Amino acid sequence: MFCEYNLMVFLAGYFLFMALVVVAVLFGETDALERTVLGKCNRFLLGGWYDGLVWITQRILGKGFGRGLRAVEEECCGKLNPLLQLLYLGLVGGGYHVANIYVIPATTSATTTTFALRFLDKEVAAVTLPCLVSVGLGLFALTSFSDPGTITRENSREKSKAYPCDGLLYPAPKFCETCGVDRPPRSKHCSVCDRCVARFDHHCPWVNNCVGERNLKYFLSFLLVHFALCLYVSVLIARQLVSDFGLATTRESLPHFRDPGTGGAPLSVMLGQRCLVLIHFCFNMFPIHTVTLIMTTVLCLMLGGFLAYHLRLAAINITTNEMFKYEAIEYHEGLLLREREGEGGAKRAWLGWIKDTTNAVTCANRVKRHKVYDKGCVANFRSIFVQ
Repeated sequence: MFCEYNLMVFLAGYFLFMALVVVAVLFGETDALERTVLGKCNRFLLGGWYDGLVWITQRILGKGFGRGLRAVEEECCGKLNPLLQLLYLGLVGGGYHVANIYVIPATTSATTTTFALRFLDKEVAAVTLPCLVSVGLGLFALTSFSDPGTITRENSREKSKAYPCDGLLYPAPKFCETCGVDRPPRSKHCSVCDRCVARFDHHCPWVNNCVGERNLKYFLSFLLVHFALCLYVSVLIARQLVSDFGLATTRESLPHFRDPGTGGAPLSVMLGQRCLVLIHFCFNMFPIHTVTLIMTTVLCLMLGGFLAYHLRLAAINITTNEMFKYEAIEYHEGLLLREREGEGGAKRAWLGWIKDTTNAVTCANRVKRHKVYDKGCVANFRSIFVQ
């Protein structure tokens, strides 16, 4: 029982850790969290770990090896390359192979007429799973190879009319020296793709392409389908494991899954004890299914958080690039406020930490400043998906 308790604590700590990683990656750069543990985790996860690796390599092997690692970083992250695209295809292919070999064959056949539960039956899963994978691969291809909205001399004037200056983030159109075009508001020159992109959101190395005006709809759909895929596989495995566990605890042929403290009597109905025995049962009888469940659940948390973040931005018509601009503006405004109010301002900043964090996550302050482009939730989504 002591080992089972340690396993329970480990799994709970693992999922809590992954949830904190998701929050740190998405919101750790905000002014409210920058000086907290989440801010430090954000800097470590988004490049600090590699800086540490370079530093250690320089101390042990010399500066030449450190420069070599920097060159590898520049080649992989600073230039167009298909490395993460190939990694994505390998992960999807390997995951589908595991699901096709282990998960679907172990799923029970149709035994219910409930519409929602029918999707968890073996016959339906054998069709639904490859369909979700195929749609996900199609959206991956569209996001990777479609034009994100490249600014040219021919369309720069049209884009300037579509996106007027707001007087804050974009006080006036700029001229891009690299591309030789007038860069309209909301656009940005991507140093990786070496082009100006209309309504630039961010450069995604996983698709080896920028996310902008014309392919944001594919990117959001890509996240949604992969979130649904991971959630579907997780629920599929969890249902089967719970079902097999229920059968095992009622069979006299499996006494080691019954409560030893009651002389072979049926397993106690106490929830905590049943959870411990369930974990022990899953890792001993179905280790591949259990590990797959943990991995898909973690991916579901990460994709769900990332999807919710981007859907929130889409609902108020703010891009990721503009979020960084607003954060920089609010950071400097906060410094000026603290300088003007002195110790009282610092005390207020500490007491108002929860409010500041909530405003940063919900973008409450940025919504008020973004009225030039925010046309309402429905109209904002229509501008993304209907062009």
